[in-house]
Amino acid sequence: MTMKRFFPVVLFFVAAGFFFASCTPSEKYLKTKLASTGNEKNFIRVLIKIEDKPFKISSQEGLRVVDQSNGKIVHEAQKGILLFYPEKINKVYLISCNNKPLYLNESTYRGDFEVRNILGKIYIINIVNIEDYLCSVVPSEMPAGWNIEALKAQAIVSRTYTYYHLFKNSSSKKEFDLDATTNFQVYKGISAEKDSTTKAVKETAGIILTYNSEPILAYFHSTSGGKTADDKYVFSGEDLPYLEGVPCTYSKNSPHYQWTIELSLKEIEEALRKKYQRMGKISKISFKKFDDRVSSVEIVHSNGTINLTGNQFRLLISPERLRSTFFTAEKRGNVFYIKGRGWGHGVGMCQWGAKGRAEHGFSYEKILTYYYKDVKLTRINNNYLAHKRGSGNLVN
Repeated sequence: MTMKRFFPVVLFFVAAGFFFASCTPSEKYLKTKLASTGNEKNFIRVLIKIEDKPFKISSQEGLRVVDQSNGKIVHEAQKGILLFYPEKINKVYLISCNNKPLYLNESTYRGDFEVRNILGKIYIINIVNIEDYLCSVVPSEMPAGWNIEALKAQAIVSRTYTYYHLFKNSSSKKEFDLDATTNFQVYKGISAEKDSTTKAVKETAGIILTYNSEPILAYFHSTSGGKTADDKYVFSGEDLPYLEGVPCTYSKNSPHYQWTIELSLKEIEEALRKKYQRMGKISKISFKKFDDRVSSVEIVHSNGTINLTGNQFRLLISPERLRSTFFTAEKRGNVFYIKGRGWGHGVGMCQWGAKGRAEHGFSYEKILTYYYKDVKLTRINNNYLAHKRGSGNLVN
């Protein structure tokens, strides 16, 4: 198929005023589709792209476009390429392909796409089965060549993290549940899928971590640096009983176990001014620690004082540069000489620690109950989401 062959279709969309205004959430579609499958919990809405330039959606199978405001099919073809122009899109559309993959430009995804205009930007949301979503997330978050028990642990952690956010957003009118970046979990579509991680997802299907019968906030990170962190000293306002720090000796094999950087005052000022535009010249930076990690940072400048958690400071500087809050800093002149350990916020499961434990014979159950205190591994059934909304059973 060539682009030229489908160009008349594109002209039809634009000329016919195909794109109109609407802010209807995708709940109407979800209720219809989920009712037909009897599997209410199976779908998640993942923001995969925000576009302000023309983009294409295509398929090798039947392509259907539905107007979400009235449920009417506005385009249906055996196969094809649809060009979307952001300035013309002011209605919510669902694009599906008979359970076959869809292409967004050159990237391939399972499930369906929802296209909507939010404040002049086009949000492309992938509505996808959670288990299919995990088949892409797990190899995007953990190397597929690692021990199968570590991969199973990651599958359960990622599934739990997903359900936690689904329930957190269940009463809101948000247009999507998660995005596809490190803000939540990295999701790359079909291209990321690997046989080993798909096996890990399938062999742990439906298993999540619960505390008091609720999905836990299953934080994870790359490298602890020797011990994980209490969440209350990393994330302001949190104090979850299952997220207590533990020793993590197996993380020493990580290439990120130890690192050093030089951080100038100028670099710090430039990074902080991206958020604090009125910040003046820095005169003093104080680091407060708990259990060897920087828990808070006080920055005194000519226009006042800024107080941050250690993790907030790390993210503002750059998580690629200041890899963790597990560091010491020595100031010489206008430069901080920093020696650190680990990569990530340090809370929950350490991936390199999980790898080491798996290689030493620990099962995924043992790995998970080590990093998350007093949790249970719970196998949920197809009515789980319905149960959380007031009907149905929790487990099989």
